[in-house]
Formats: sequence, structure tokens, C-alpha cells
Amino acid sequence: MENGNEKQKDSVKSLACAWMLLVLFFIAFISIVHARIVLIGEQGVADALSAIETPIIHKIPLVDLFIFGDMMLDRGVRYRMNEYGQEYPFVQIKDLLSGHDIVVGNLEGSFTNFKSKTVGIKNAPLEFTFDPTVIPMLKNFGLTLFSLANNHSGNFGVEGLRQSRQYLSENGIKYFGDPFNSEELSKIVEVNGLKIAFVGFHEFVYQNLDKVLAEIKRVKTEADLVMVFPHWGIEYNKKMTANQRELAHAFIDAGADVVVGAHPHVIEPIEIYKNKPIFYSLGNFVFDQDFSYDTTHGLTLELRYTKKKSAYRLIPISIIKSEVAVASSEDRTTILDSLAKVSSVSEDLKSQIRSGELVSRSI
Repeated sequence: MENGNEKQKDSVKSLACAWMLLVLFFIAFISIVHARIVLIGEQGVADALSAIETPIIHKIPLVDLFIFGDMMLDRGVRYRMNEYGQEYPFVQIKDLLSGHDIVVGNLEGSFTNFKSKTVGIKNAPLEFTFDPTVIPMLKNFGLTLFSLANNHSGNFGVEGLRQSRQYLSENGIKYFGDPFNSEELSKIVEVNGLKIAFVGFHEFVYQNLDKVLAEIKRVKTEADLVMVFPHWGIEYNKKMTANQRELAHAFIDAGADVVVGAHPHVIEPIEIYKNKPIFYSLGNFVFDQDFSYDTTHGLTLELRYTKKKSAYRLIPISIIKSEVAVASSEDRTTILDSLAKVSSVSEDLKSQIRSGELVSRSI
């Protein structure tokens, strides 16, 4: 009986020793692991992480453009700016103009030191000059680039255009489409490694169309995207003419990717030719033509361009007493529905126009 008790005692002792050894081994293991963790935490986290192979994400180059129609800063607009402040036409669209790489549109006249012939004058001539002191304000609102290809750029002759180019350059605003200087038909602007070419064409000046087509072909070899801004058509006509259509197709055949027209002062249809968009007229942007719904409402575009896709956002605007604002929901629907109806495009594209979103994947 004593021997049995002794054996039982020995078994208990052995089991206790085994548990003790197991506990000591676990404590030692935890200490080693903890020390390793501390070592990595204090000395080698960066090295450890750098050893992990992370995939490289390549950011796709993007250019964000805002495009507007006819802007005139004399006559009634100048009067209202004198009354309510230089910023008056733009205050309500400050957010709309901000955040873009390029803001471009038609400058319907020249910046000069000549006295206005239109403010407060009855039966005034249609000769426009703009106050150069407003240019810094325009730049502060984000405007970066103007087309000079129109029938009012030369209202004050060669000297007026010279002054306008000088004032714009001194304030860091670029321009293109000088109708009297074939050397300045285009401007290439580089953003985020992408080159965007802008070419101006004025239908009403004795300007050799062949020179413009040759210029489009030339810049096509240098630029990723070629945009043509023609001044054409018939004022207040909501349909494009046969000549506009013929010219637009010629521009695209020469290498243009987008055509954006001006001069009619009203919105005209959209067409897709060889999968390239033609906006025949965006209508007014800043003007004083208060006499009709069509002249007090226009269209602006936001274009987000990559080499794989161009996405257009169609944004209707109102121009009430020369003050620009994003169109009301009701007016937006009216304008886009009407534009879809008159545009000779597929039903899918009509739906896109009504939604205000137009996408091309092969520009």
C-alpha cells in the first residue's frame, strides 16, 4: 500500500514538473516574440514594409475645360458693370467657373483704351471696345483663353487688336484666332502632359479657308486634342446653315476632334460626324440682348478629356440683364429637351443630351 502511494506521489510530481516546464517554455517563447516585435517596431518597420511588393497605380492624365459662347463687355453690359461693379455679370457663376484647367470662349470685341461708342448712345454703331481694367477680374474668375475669331475683334482696327493682344498678354491670358494674322490662328496649351490645340475661324473675314485647314492639319501632328472655334452662321437662327455643316465636316476631315461655334447668339443643334461632336452654337454667355428667351439663355460645356474618353457636361445658363446664372431646373429641362429634339443624332445620344451628359470614347 505504501509503494502504491509512493508511485502516486511520484506521478503527481512528474506531472507538476511537466506543467512547470511547459509554462516556462511558453513564457520564454512570448518573451522572444515580444522582443522580435519590439525590434521590428523600433528599427525595421520601414524596411519590412519596403520589402512588400506594392502595385504601381498609374494616374491617367486628365484635362478639365470649361467652354462658353459669346461674351461682350460693352454697351449695356458695360453700363451695368459701371452701375453694379465689374464682377456683376459673373458673381452667380463663380463656382461654375472655378476649378478648371482651361476656361475658353469667344471674346466679342477688343480691350482698348479707346472711348466706348455704345454706352448711353442712341442708335450706337455696333463697334465694341472693352475696359482693360476688367481683365484681372476675369482672370480671378478663372478665364484663361479667348478666341479672337469674330466680327467685332477688328472694330477698332489693327491698333485695337494690337492693344487687346497686349493687354491680354500682360495679364497672362492667352488668345488665338486673330482674323487678321494667319500666324496666330491657333494656340496649343499643355496641361498634365496633354496638349490641347485651339484653332479659330472667322467666316465673315476674307480669310483663306485653306490656311485654316492647313493649320488644323499642322497642329494635329503636335496635339492630343484639336478644338476648332468657328464664328459663323446667321444671327438668331436656331438652325445651322448648309455652309456651317459643310465647314464643320471639312474641319473634322482635316483633323479636328471637336467643333464649337459662335455668332448666332442662340443655341443651335448638336451633330456627331465621324464620331466627333459639333456644337453649332452655344449662344450667348455675357451679353445685353434682353429681347428674347433664346438670347437670354445659352449653353456652356464642361469637358473632361483623357486620351481614352471625352465626357461633356451640358450646362444651360440664363443671362438676365447681363447677369449670368445657372439655369433653373425648369429652364434646364426646356433647353436640353429642345436641343435633343432639333439635333440629328441617334436616340441614345438624344437621351444623353436630355440628361446633360454626353460621352465619347473614341475622340
